[in-house]
Amino acid sequence: FGMVTGVSTKIAASHSAGGTTTPGGQISRGFLRGARGLVLTCGVDWTTRLWAPAHSDAPLLTLPSHSYDYMSDVRWSPAHPSVFASAGSSGALHLWNLASSLDEPLTGSDGIVVEVDAVAPSPVPRGINKIRWSQDGRRIAVASSDRLHVLGVSEDVWRPKADDEAKMMGNLTGRGLLDEL
Repeated sequence: FGMVTGVSTKIAASHSAGGTTTPGGQISRGFLRGARGLVLTCGVDWTTRLWAPAHSDAPLLTLPSHSYDYMSDVRWSPAHPSVFASAGSSGALHLWNLASSLDEPLTGSDGIVVEVDAVAPSPVPRGINKIRWSQDGRRIAVASSDRLHVLGVSEDVWRPKADDEAKMMGNLTGRGLLDEL
C-alpha cells in the first residue's frame, strides 16, 4: 500500500456502560461491526480503499483512480449511509453510492472537474487538495490550489432511501467481501 493521504470514519454512537455495545451495534477489535464501522482511506498509490477493521486487517474493496493520479482526500457523507466523495490530483471529484454500485462512481469514471487552469498552454484541471461535506450533506466544499469551491449535490445524492444501508451491506456480503453483518 502507498502513503495514505486521507481517512474517513463514520460518526459512532456513544459506548454503553459495559463497553461492548452501542446503539449502533457490537464492538469488535475496537471498531463497530456493520455499516457504522466502515472506514475509507485514499493515497498516493492511486486508490481509495474501503476497510472494516472489526472484521479484517485487509481492505474489503480497492477502487483505483481511472486517471492514475494520486488520491488526495475521501469523506463519507454525513447524511447518506452509503455515499462518499473522493478527490484526486487529476482535479476530479467522484461521488460514490455503494448501495448502487461497488465498481463505478455516480459521477462516471471522469468525475466532476471542479476547476480548469486556463493559464496553462492547454487547459488542464487543477488538482483537488481537500473536500468536506456540509453537516446536512447537501453541499461539498472542494479546495483546489488557492481556491475554495462549494458545490451543491442533488437530492438523489444527499437524501438516503430507507434501505440504502442494507443494500450497501448486501452488496458487500453478496460479493464475499464480508462474511457476516
